[in-house]
Amino acid sequence: MAIGLLAKLLMTQQLRFENGLITLKNIHMCLLPSFFIGELTRYFYEEKRMHHLYLLSWMWGFVLVKQIKTKFKLNTPAKIYSLGMDLTESMGIGLYKTHDYFPGKYTHFKILNNPYLEYVKNIKTKEPIDYFISGFMAGGGCYVHNSLCQNIELKCIIRGDKCCDFLTGTEKELKKRGLWMETKKRYKLDKIYPIQKKFYKNYSDKTEAKLIKQMIDAVQSSKI
Repeated sequence: MAIGLLAKLLMTQQLRFENGLITLKNIHMCLLPSFFIGELTRYFYEEKRMHHLYLLSWMWGFVLVKQIKTKFKLNTPAKIYSLGMDLTESMGIGLYKTHDYFPGKYTHFKILNNPYLEYVKNIKTKEPIDYFISGFMAGGGCYVHNSLCQNIELKCIIRGDKCCDFLTGTEKELKKRGLWMETKKRYKLDKIYPIQKKFYKNYSDKTEAKLIKQMIDAVQSSKI
């Protein structure tokens, strides 16, 4: 499916490789080696700042999916979800399989071959470690579910599980499933939720630069 999507985008010139740039519908993209995200994860883990990685990834996912939604004129949650998942797989972030999906509530999916974990496999932890994908999917999921979303990794290859298993959901859905308290604890939502909420409620083309700067400044400071 991912190969078919890439072929279609290339043939219709929606995806271009020219002038030293990769553009998808005029959205500038770049290819990053998996070890970069692995080392980024290691850095935040050793600094005990994994909630910062989650927040930054949440912002990246939120902004990128908004651009994709606008550029491709995606007018339903199903279209946003389908293209978003296909593009993520096309970017080399593992092989995605959806367990279940209910627009406005949750998305439950797994990754069979998470490429980043190869570079953090010597970290010993009982907790799932892929905050990058969790944050990215939570941010993008805001447009699938029309609500401020979080994502929690339920299973992780680094702990010995056969796959990495994720659930993106609204606050109401996570509370219903008994996952909200764990989500709050894992990502220190008492600290980052107000920042997410402000970003979600006030984001627009005009406010984008200001809100991104405020979020990065907050991460760099000792406030959160």
